[in-house]
Amino acid sequence: MSGLLRRALGLIGHGLRPPLREFLRARAHFHAALPAGPLIAQNYVVFDLESTGLDVSGGDRAISIGAVRLRNGEIRESFVTLINPARAIPPGSIRYHGITDAMVADALPAAEALARFRDFAADDVLVAHNAAFDRTLIYAEEFRGAPAIGNPFLCSLATSRWLDPEEADHSLDGLCGRAGIVITGRHQALGDAAATAALWVSLMARAAARGVDDLAELVRRSRMTAAMAATAEHF
Repeated sequence: MSGLLRRALGLIGHGLRPPLREFLRARAHFHAALPAGPLIAQNYVVFDLESTGLDVSGGDRAISIGAVRLRNGEIRESFVTLINPARAIPPGSIRYHGITDAMVADALPAAEALARFRDFAADDVLVAHNAAFDRTLIYAEEFRGAPAIGNPFLCSLATSRWLDPEEADHSLDGLCGRAGIVITGRHQALGDAAATAALWVSLMARAAARGVDDLAELVRRSRMTAAMAATAEHF
């Protein structure tokens, strides 16, 4: 555990609150232990969050979670819920994902939604596209009192950049287009999660073909830990 994270959690333990930005910066350097074993044999939950915006340290919040459980490369279960962000959703964000204030007015509060997501995820490895952003949204809700989610987080964006450094477009649209994956429900949390799951299966097969035996080796070769921590600074 980093010194920054120890300090931030220590302040909370004494009834004090560090600034949100400081808490998020500390949290960005925490990485849970990864399970051993072949890539395709791991238990994954691939997820996506929609939000009020991209400035998490400035107060933007999650408004939807979608997730799918992967077992041996196949989707077994799904999870989806709207979240009441306790703030207005900007018009620009509504044009992006279509979620309005009226739609989330009676939705679960963030703490309850994330508790249900934590229960769905259990001990599985969490995967998201540009996971630094989704993880930061989760950590921001932890700062506000939601239960901590201590699972390992992995990033399909960082994995793609390692596998294909010559490619300019590593967006979900670009990657799915090149892989022949159809995104049903783009910018909807469950649709994006399902597309990312299909993409992750493809990326893991390609990583294994390059001699990557387990997740620790994948994280090391892709420099995922440093990439996610650096990206989180922008949110």
